[in-house]
Amino acid sequence: MIKSNHILYASFIVLAFVTLFSGSVPFFWDGTFFSESACGMYTGSFGPFDFPENIDNVTFPVYSTYLCLAWKLFSRSLLVSHIAMLPFLLGISYEFYKLAKKFLDDRFVSLALILLLAEPTFMTQGLIMAYDIPLLYLFLLALNLLLSERYTLYSIILPVIALYSIRGLVLGLSLPAVHFFLLFPRHRYGAFRMVLRQHVLCIFVVAAWFMYHKSKTGWYLVSPLHEGTDEQLLPLSMMLKQAMFISWKLIDFGRIALWLLLLAGMYIALRKNDESEKLRKLLLILFIPLAFTVLFMIPFSNPAGHRYFMFAFAILLIGACYMLQEYMPQNWQKIIAATMLIALLSGNCWMYPERFGNGWDSSLKVIPYFSLKEQMDEYISGNNIDPASVGTQYPLIADKRFTHLSDTSFAYTNVWRGPLNNYTYFLQSNVINTDIPEQVEEVKKNWVLVKKLESGQVYISLYKNPGQ
Repeated sequence: MIKSNHILYASFIVLAFVTLFSGSVPFFWDGTFFSESACGMYTGSFGPFDFPENIDNVTFPVYSTYLCLAWKLFSRSLLVSHIAMLPFLLGISYEFYKLAKKFLDDRFVSLALILLLAEPTFMTQGLIMAYDIPLLYLFLLALNLLLSERYTLYSIILPVIALYSIRGLVLGLSLPAVHFFLLFPRHRYGAFRMVLRQHVLCIFVVAAWFMYHKSKTGWYLVSPLHEGTDEQLLPLSMMLKQAMFISWKLIDFGRIALWLLLLAGMYIALRKNDESEKLRKLLLILFIPLAFTVLFMIPFSNPAGHRYFMFAFAILLIGACYMLQEYMPQNWQKIIAATMLIALLSGNCWMYPERFGNGWDSSLKVIPYFSLKEQMDEYISGNNIDPASVGTQYPLIADKRFTHLSDTSFAYTNVWRGPLNNYTYFLQSNVINTDIPEQVEEVKKNWVLVKKLESGQVYISLYKNPGQ
């Protein structure tokens, strides 16, 4: 039998290969926002403590600062950017391995590592240098430190998580709750004092940052420039819809197989009156951070992405393997393990009608997009079409200065909710996630198709306005 540490080393090789393979893949989706921030710091337009308000996301720009430093040390290029993410990818694999070993026998640790490499969102986020990758590493590191009672280093890592992003702040708030419920059976209400003692530094650092930020900008959490957008509160009916949307993202891309196994194992444990300490810990570290994140997201209009729950997906893999190990008949274990693996791998091909979110930043079906977009850009340039005369929507509107780190600007015009007739061309793709159905229908029905590129499950089409 192959030992789990050998699978760990194999995972390092796979992740290193993926990093080199994706060396020319540009920044994509929200990564473009952080690339723009890093470019601003790189050129000296602003520093990490004085971000322009239009790209200030409240918390300290950890990811953008890290990218800028990597570029200063080596060079500003896509390859350097990808290599800069490799330590975090390797770190995730290692911390995941350490966490799995706390709950699983060796052969099930191996299975968990294999499932991690099959996890659609994790692998895709690694491929596109997503800023959620360092956050996932920091969370797993903090969780391992907490479970190992290495409180000094834990108290240093936690403020970094809390200042990484708003979701990092939510995860940072969830970890003290995890700590409290871990301690409560032994220490009862004395657990509160023990938890507070380990989090004084984090409270001080986070409070100091927000006070500093308020003194510089005049606002705490929501910029006046962003009011009424994705940060706006939803009415109750829309909150219920948001909760259903989040539930869909949690079980999407084949993860429903893992959730069903977890629930089946929980049911069997309940029937057996199993009071295993391992099971209790595992459920706490899965459901408390998940509950904090879900409850934070439900009231706001910002649509939930699969990547927001990568921390839960990682622990879910371990949880499913634990249920397989402890509660499933031995003669069924290989079949169930193969089913989980196939379900996750198939998740890279799951497609919904275009009016639904397809999680293009969270499954490998996105890979053809990058070459298609490059071909379309070359076609438009080669035919002397002014990019400003081409209307399109997110993420196709991203400037190549921030996606490809080019020295010159190349960007199309954002026409979301805008009058289409002002533009000579319209660039449409199923990768766009802000489509207005009536707008797309108008283009497909009445405009002239000039060029269409297709590969895999992705297409990009260029239409010309018949009136111009």
